[in-house]
Amino acid sequence: MNVYQKLGIVGGSVSFAVVSQCFSVQAATLTQTYTVDLGSQPLNSSTNVVLPKFNSMLGTLLKAYVTVKSTVNNSVTITPLTGDFTGTATTNASIAVNIPLLKVDPILTLSVLASPPETKIANGGTGTVSGSASGSVLKSYDSQQSLSALSGCDGDTFIAGLMTTGLTKIQGNPVIGSFGGLVSANTTLTGVYEYEPHANAAVPEPMTAVGTFLAAGMGLWWKRRASKNI
Repeated sequence: MNVYQKLGIVGGSVSFAVVSQCFSVQAATLTQTYTVDLGSQPLNSSTNVVLPKFNSMLGTLLKAYVTVKSTVNNSVTITPLTGDFTGTATTNASIAVNIPLLKVDPILTLSVLASPPETKIANGGTGTVSGSASGSVLKSYDSQQSLSALSGCDGDTFIAGLMTTGLTKIQGNPVIGSFGGLVSANTTLTGVYEYEPHANAAVPEPMTAVGTFLAAGMGLWWKRRASKNI
């Protein structure tokens, strides 16, 4: 019999994220890159990320890109009580980014499946099933509506909502026991602006500037059941 373990419910906390800003020169165009490292996010939690808009005083925005990268880590302990256990614990996670500012196609979703190798645990003993998996997804925006929404003055920002959800599934021969563990996703969100500088605008030297933006979380509280019949 399969056992499903839902992990986490939204609580109330505030977290900070470091935003890296890079400029690079490519032919007649320039690019600005902003990366927010959200660190470890528990499953079934949501966070708001603040990102800068493109400064229209620098030039004409030609294209924008948003990339989500995440590594899902699961570590589940299993204690069989009525027989030896042979199986694994898989985690299917989904990381969704919603940019309400973009009226057309505002959602970007990444799915990651962490499937550790099969593990044998003796009756009455306690073993751990651990694994990880990584993935990334990119979406580009070049419509005039999207580019206008992402452009503004120096210092203007927009909010992207990030929701991490998922399910851990215990798979193996039927036994009765208990389980617990920790499942989380290490996620980064990157925005890239590709633009053509104004003729009279000074071209910035390639550089990296680090600033701090607020990632105001709706919560990072994880609730799990200490035991369940398998």
